[in-house]
Amino acid sequence: MIKILIAEDDRLFAQTLEDFLSEEGFSVDLCHSGTEAEECCYERNYHLLLLDINMPGLNGLQLLKNLRENADTTPAIYLTSYQDKETLLEGYTRGADDFLKKPVDLDELLVRINALIRRSYKTDDIITIGAFSYDMRQKILIKGQQQISLSKKLHTLLEILAHKRGEVISKEEIKSSLWEWNENPSDGALRVYINELKKLLGKECIENIKGIGYRLAE
Repeated sequence: MIKILIAEDDRLFAQTLEDFLSEEGFSVDLCHSGTEAEECCYERNYHLLLLDINMPGLNGLQLLKNLRENADTTPAIYLTSYQDKETLLEGYTRGADDFLKKPVDLDELLVRINALIRRSYKTDDIITIGAFSYDMRQKILIKGQQQISLSKKLHTLLEILAHKRGEVISKEEIKSSLWEWNENPSDGALRVYINELKKLLGKECIENIKGIGYRLAE
């Protein structure tokens, strides 16, 4: 699921945005100050930022400048009432990807968001597996609003299967990638990890190709 941070001090407008984007299937966090938004960005990973410019604590221009200086490349759209070219130019200089002027048309906002997401992420960065979404870039498994914790081995196994989704991957290939050189892989241990993933994702999501290996279903 795509995770969006909204930083907007107009609480009524912010709530409208949150309700609209949640109904469209996005996971949304809401902040009412630049300082709060900066803390959220350092604590969590987002796919997109929607930022007001005039906010208490830290304005949107300085917020994005701070994030970019800390190697945060999350795509960002400014939602602003500013009309002057100087402010817009400064926004792009600070690292903005797009602008929408207030009052914001929500349908246009949705189009801009989807376009920016497509440009910023490869199609297979985020894949759907049954009721789950797996973000291969950030290594996060999500179901609805819930982030699912996986052990290192299960994360690695899911990634191995996801990279070749729809293809049969031999047991030997999986074992060579799943275990370190100083570990002792076995078919029995592999079955244990496969069964753990099946219990989590649904047994229909992973196919056992008898005598050969496994396949993550299309």
